[in-house]
Amino acid sequence: MENASKALLIAGGVLMALLIIGTLVYSYRSVGEYFAESENIKLTEQLSAFNNQYESYHRNLLRGTEVISVINKAIDNNNRYSDEPNYNVQIEFEMVEKLVYKKDGTTSTGVNFEVGKRYNLTSFTQIKQNTDAFTDFKRRIFDCKYVGYNSDTGRVNYMLFIERKLDEDEYIYSF
Repeated sequence: MENASKALLIAGGVLMALLIIGTLVYSYRSVGEYFAESENIKLTEQLSAFNNQYESYHRNLLRGTEVISVINKAIDNNNRYSDEPNYNVQIEFEMVEKLVYKKDGTTSTGVNFEVGKRYNLTSFTQIKQNTDAFTDFKRRIFDCKYVGYNSDTGRVNYMLFIERKLDEDEYIYSF
């Protein structure tokens, strides 16, 4: 009888140990899933915040100054993530009216942007270097025609702005 009671005590101890180990494993998994989910939520919020910076420009009737702002954001972003091509943002713009300025003195460069041709961030530095061209660009009106997303990261990686020629009524009542 003594052996039977000891066997029952041992079996009870083993059963309690298994229950405790099972509870610990379940708790460990639950905590791991919680932290993994909170990390995913954090990454999603960061992605959303990044995309919102650019998606706010996905509209019509943007002034040139707003296009300059999004171009500067893209340049800063591309400099920050220069070693990660999946995080780069490419901006293109197309003119419907020529933007032509000659060199004025020794500090500026000549600018010749043709109608219907697309220009990128590198081309924009030419405009920045010519005071008259930069001032003219700021005054122009653009529409954002397309926003592209990187298929791997989900981040905005491309935007296309096309200049708009406003008629008199549209210019008066749009702003």
